[in-house]
Amino acid sequence: MIDGRDVFTGAMLVIDKHGEDAGSVAAQRAEQMLEAGDLDGTMVWRQIVTAIEELQRGRRDGEGLN
Repeated sequence: MIDGRDVFTGAMLVIDKHGEDAGSVAAQRAEQMLEAGDLDGTMVWRQIVTAIEELQRGRRDGEGLN
């Protein structure tokens, strides 16, 4: 498996290449991995989808800046 840093790096690369469509692109890739029977690849791409969602979401009410 890959660590969290690598997941977020992958997410950033997908965002840089696909912009607002990054989440859909990553979800499609996860589906392709599943159809191919690559469960490890499916898991990684699903983690990337989650990271993309986190990176693209707006700040929540009351949430401080890091």
